[in-house]
Amino acid sequence: MPRPQPDELLRAMVRTAHDAIYAVGRDFTVLFWNPAAETLFGYRADEIVGHSVDILVPPDRQADQREMLLLMESGARLERFRSRRRHRDGHWLQVTLTMSPLCDGENFVGYSVIARAVSAREQHESSFQALVEAAPDAFVGVGDDGRVVLANTQAETLFGLTRHGLLGKEIDKLLAPPLPRELGSAEVESHANRTDGSTVPVEVSVSILPTDDGRIRCAVIRDITERIRANERVQQLQAEAQLQRAQRLEGLGQLAGGVAHDFNNLIAVISNYATFIAEAATDQGLEEIAGDAAQIAKAAQRGADLTHQLLAFARREVVRPRPLSLNDVVIDIEAMLRRSIGEHILLDLNLAAALPTITADPGQLDQVLVNLAVNARDAMPRGGTITIETCDLTVDLEYAAGRPALRPGHYVRLRFSDTGTGMPPEVIERAFEPFYTTKPAGKGTGLGLATVYGIIAAAGGDLSIYSEAGLGTTFTILMPTTDAEPAAPAEPEAAPAGSRRGTILAVEDEPALRDVLHRILSGAGHEVLIAADGPAALALATEHPGRIDVLLTDVVMPHMLGKDLAERFRALCPGAGVLFMSGYARPALASQGTLDPDVTLVEKPFSKNQLLTAVQQCLDRP
Repeated sequence: MPRPQPDELLRAMVRTAHDAIYAVGRDFTVLFWNPAAETLFGYRADEIVGHSVDILVPPDRQADQREMLLLMESGARLERFRSRRRHRDGHWLQVTLTMSPLCDGENFVGYSVIARAVSAREQHESSFQALVEAAPDAFVGVGDDGRVVLANTQAETLFGLTRHGLLGKEIDKLLAPPLPRELGSAEVESHANRTDGSTVPVEVSVSILPTDDGRIRCAVIRDITERIRANERVQQLQAEAQLQRAQRLEGLGQLAGGVAHDFNNLIAVISNYATFIAEAATDQGLEEIAGDAAQIAKAAQRGADLTHQLLAFARREVVRPRPLSLNDVVIDIEAMLRRSIGEHILLDLNLAAALPTITADPGQLDQVLVNLAVNARDAMPRGGTITIETCDLTVDLEYAAGRPALRPGHYVRLRFSDTGTGMPPEVIERAFEPFYTTKPAGKGTGLGLATVYGIIAAAGGDLSIYSEAGLGTTFTILMPTTDAEPAAPAEPEAAPAGSRRGTILAVEDEPALRDVLHRILSGAGHEVLIAADGPAALALATEHPGRIDVLLTDVVMPHMLGKDLAERFRALCPGAGVLFMSGYARPALASQGTLDPDVTLVEKPFSKNQLLTAVQQCLDRP
């Protein structure tokens, strides 16, 4: 059998090729069309040969055909570029084209085209590449060797490198901390290292993509600079709001403390004159008048209770703290709390074992728990659950952010939760203000939570509220810990064995209360010297010919504070006792809010018996 000639072989190869092959002349007419071209484009050879190739080319690409012709005239070859071509039925095909110069000897007569339809896989790859390029975040693919194999335009912008500069770059040099090598899907925070030496905070979402060439870690890298700035601004605004709230409460505390001080003077006068009336009426058998005076004294005591709550809010209440276990406080008052809330409410205690010790006044902590319980009870008229939880907690800088009074350190945490009606945000904002209440008139004083706030703040603790309307309320109390062991409760002092008389120098700026002091002390057989302020008292002490046994002085007075008066009095009368009295004791307190060791204080409003007992103890003290 004779061997085919080369020309015959070439024609056979072109005729049987799977790729569409056609030739185009310099005038853009089709010169040749193989069977695969008929299959791809739908035109038979007799329908297209001799006609313009423009029937295949999109109108917006026909000018490009002219430029390609000029390139191929100079000997260029256009390798595998992707474009669109029109099918005979009108739809567009995605094709890959290779175009080569077509010469007859040395004469350029046109160009040949090899066309192949873009496969589904190639289309998917193209769509994927377009999607990656259109993504708003940087995208890099990292091979098993830790080098970048894929990158998009946003990655170029983020790292300040060209695509060529990114490909082959070690990912550990681009991100710090670097990506974990064994990772499924996760989000991590890192920093992008730019080519100019700067860094950009980023969030990296990583997933593993298996491919035919191995595993690729696909990392979507988002610049979070603006998010961090926004978070910092939010934290700043929260801190400013917390500071403004603390300043507002501090201002209210100063006002409340001043009001309580003056009010206590009035209550002391009212209650003691009521006592004088009751005693005189009883001596004369006027029982009805004695009963009326007792009602006055009872009302005065209620006023005194209110002023004590104001002073607790203002952090001017006299406190006697000692190391104690918060769990012991809760357990000791559990029975009282159950009586306060009623049988329709369940009290659930969840107390952590081996809590560190705190320093506080146990009586004030009892007041905190009772006030919170009463508040919770009123929020659950149809019943519910109160939960008290304790645990120890370490507060770091992040936890303390936005709370001006809270410092990092070790704390004991108490959470007091109820399942009641909850509070809307506008109520939470004012919950600790004195006299602010959402209860009906006559149902609350608005001092319960204010008192709680003052007690916790005075003890160096922190108090916060989380509440949603209809979902209950949680109060979180943090109390700083101490290394001291819990102290046993102090035993009450024994009553004085005898009754001793002495000379008392009483100093009080309120005229009505000076009369009360004179009447009580002289009625008990003491010699009484009365002064309206510190300078007058010192003048009396200097001029008095005999011994003065006790200085009884108010703490806050015009012209001279009680502490300053006491120091100068002791220099004049060595060995004399000093007894303070005050509606609030701030100037007589040490820096930590506790009584100085040598200070004996009578709290206003005091009763006749309380004052005489304190004076007697001062006289009997060596």
